[in-house]
Amino acid sequence: MTATLDELTALFVRLAETPSPSGRERGVADLITAELRACGVDVSEDESAPRTGAAAGNLVARIPGRGAGTPVALCAHMDTVPVEGEVRVRIADGVARSAGDTILGADDKAAVAALVALARDLAAEPPAAGVELVFTTSEEVGLRGAKELDVSALRAEAAFVFDSEGPVGTVVLTAPSLSLFTADFHGRAAHAGIEPEKGRSAVVAAARAVAAMPLGRIDERTTANVGVITGGSATNVVPERCRLEGEARSHDRDALAAQLERMIEAVNVAAAEAGVDVSVTVDDDFVGFTLTAGDTAVALAAAALAAIGVEPVHIATGGGSDANVFNLRGLPAVNLGVGFEDVHSVRESIALARLEQVYELAHALVRAAGARAG
Repeated sequence: MTATLDELTALFVRLAETPSPSGRERGVADLITAELRACGVDVSEDESAPRTGAAAGNLVARIPGRGAGTPVALCAHMDTVPVEGEVRVRIADGVARSAGDTILGADDKAAVAALVALARDLAAEPPAAGVELVFTTSEEVGLRGAKELDVSALRAEAAFVFDSEGPVGTVVLTAPSLSLFTADFHGRAAHAGIEPEKGRSAVVAAARAVAAMPLGRIDERTTANVGVITGGSATNVVPERCRLEGEARSHDRDALAAQLERMIEAVNVAAAEAGVDVSVTVDDDFVGFTLTAGDTAVALAAAALAAIGVEPVHIATGGGSDANVFNLRGLPAVNLGVGFEDVHSVRESIALARLEQVYELAHALVRAAGARAG
């Protein structure tokens, strides 16, 4: 390892202060590409942008190994949640925070910085096993970049996604499946003050449907939520249309199907009672995964964490990551803790010591992969 904490911090600040909300990743993609090519690393950009709505494609950098060990991929995403205005990083007491009213973007640029620094080192001293660095787009809006990535073209036999909010040492072994739910109610408009009897309120139907749905924590493995309700045009018009948008997620596919069935039933009953029409759409957003201690990615993570003196903490998460896509496509992948806190908010922060730990862990993963028989 050759990057000092000051160098690592400076790289992170450059990345964080280059805005890259989903759909506007070009600046960060160009910065990463320039850094990698400057140290002689082969990096390519795929043609996924038109399909993901991103301003750039996914980046894949390949660093050939010396022929020993197990080839691996390390992944971070380039995009952030929406941000308006300039991102300025303030560092005080060993912690990086936003200096203004924006997110910091440590999710996931802390990981991006660590992987770019890793690439510099590996370019100077090639690893035993081949390493691929994957930088995806549009992760925050449904893992779109990873979904459009040609995973079959990767040579890796295990992947490590750096994108969990827990401290370094967090290893996500189980993640849920998520389905998106949309219900469109179509009633009949009427003047609310003169002839409301002639109207059939789509809003009333939607409200009854939400009230009848089991939502929140359904059981220890399943959650459901209605997050968006839109409809109506004016206070004096019985609303003709209303849309509900929600989700259900679970670590159990049967439980997920049962929850979606209950939500659909609530919608259909409410529509019938209100005398309105309704159409329901359900889309699978991502598919869950479960790994065990014997899986290659988990074993390598354990070895790498031991090498840097950190005890692994195996968890199940309620969120999704690019690891969901990799596992679905046949590439075993774990999601690892980066140590950022209060992500997606103006309170977001990361301790510089944790940023350095992520860099150390990336190196340890490469060494563990090189020592493992392929």
